[in-house]
Amino acid sequence: MKTISLKAASCLVITLAAVTLLLSFIENPKSKNPEINYKNSVVSYYGNKKVMDEDLLKEAKLIDIADRRFEEKWQKKDPKGISEEYTTTGAVFMKPGTKPRLGRAEIEKEFSLSVKTVDRVEFFQDELQFLGDLDVAFQRCHMLGYINSKQTPIFEGSYVILWKKENGKWLIEYDMFNSDK
Repeated sequence: MKTISLKAASCLVITLAAVTLLLSFIENPKSKNPEINYKNSVVSYYGNKKVMDEDLLKEAKLIDIADRRFEEKWQKKDPKGISEEYTTTGAVFMKPGTKPRLGRAEIEKEFSLSVKTVDRVEFFQDELQFLGDLDVAFQRCHMLGYINSKQTPIFEGSYVILWKKENGKWLIEYDMFNSDK
């Protein structure tokens, strides 16, 4: 099996998001893309479906719930539970300095190490863009990591996630982050 470098995988994710966004404009250049604010972030839709602000708010809240589930599972030091927040097939987790983790089993291995060094994480959404039939979303966030209930974070980072709906539930397909310091 051929593996790809972290740089190549990162470029692939960014290219995929850019092409999807570009295609949505080409297919229907006159459509107005609805946009709302949710928890100090911009939530928007790019596609051909008629989408109301209420639709965006509903889906944004569901992704927010998924983010909180992830935080809770981290605090409980539950790497298997964390891995179940990723799609059943095709999930990719990328972090700086390591090869991408492919699939839930590899992602679980990665988080079994991560939850030992960081006690809890907090995610703050900066931007959320829905695509297609509101079944794919691109999220840009920043995060903080803490140990031993200290008030000052030991880690600050940014990340991008490509979400997919699987059996009506928002799950992570691609997850990539970096350290901000």
